[in-house]
Amino acid sequence: MTVTHKLINQMIQLQELVVADMQKKVSMPSARLEELERSIAALGEDLPPQVKTHFYRLVKKHPEAIVPVSSGTCAGCGMGLTRSLINAVHKAEELHRCPNCARFLYYPEQLVERERTSRVYGEARKTGIGRFTSPELMMVSLKGTTPAEVLGEMCGRMEQEGFVVDGNHLLDLALQREAIVSTAVENGLAFPHVRGVEGGGMTLLVGIHRKGVKFGGPGRTLSRIFFFMMIPTATSAFYLKLLSGLSRIFRQKEASAAMLAAKTEEELWKVLIKTTRKMIK
Repeated sequence: MTVTHKLINQMIQLQELVVADMQKKVSMPSARLEELERSIAALGEDLPPQVKTHFYRLVKKHPEAIVPVSSGTCAGCGMGLTRSLINAVHKAEELHRCPNCARFLYYPEQLVERERTSRVYGEARKTGIGRFTSPELMMVSLKGTTPAEVLGEMCGRMEQEGFVVDGNHLLDLALQREAIVSTAVENGLAFPHVRGVEGGGMTLLVGIHRKGVKFGGPGRTLSRIFFFMMIPTATSAFYLKLLSGLSRIFRQKEASAAMLAAKTEEELWKVLIKTTRKMIK
């Protein structure tokens, strides 16, 4: 591994910590995040001064400071990149930035492959949260007894319904994200997700676990309502707003009780649409 590869990996790790910190702050404002913030500071200190300065300047504007090259474009802003720049990013002999948005670029070893890239996103007839999800992505009877089993069920449904090619790859990435800091929050909610899933829009699956499962959240809280999201790089900022809104809505006992009372996936879909109608236009 070259020095540049090591630096790229370090920036990706730092970015994941920074975004995890942002996510916790919008979904659980009262959370104590000292350990996470110490890890961010320690990892950031090891960056070369010029890289560090530019990295933090970028994350003040948007959640992504380093982004993958996806289908010949910068995944952050969508600008098409020249073949020579793509090849240079792939070689990683030095750091390169997008000429349009100035984000650092890297060439991913593997991206999550999507199948129905326009199925839930960009369809004019859909409004509200229906732009990001569908009745096929409602699950009212999750059975897993561990985070890996619950995530496996949801990733399996994503593959089964044709939203991704490889559910196991999606699961691996979701588990990697949970290893940074749990996405479980208060009131029995959890927001597992995978960022950087390119080739389509944001996709949301909603799962209900009747008994609840320990998902690594605060105290002894059991998670019962899961909002699992696949997030393209370009929608990371919007995702944080959506996360904040969903968290505010379903921290209310009436809204969460309505979700837990749904007996069928059709009922869950109707409750989701009704409870989020005012928040998501």
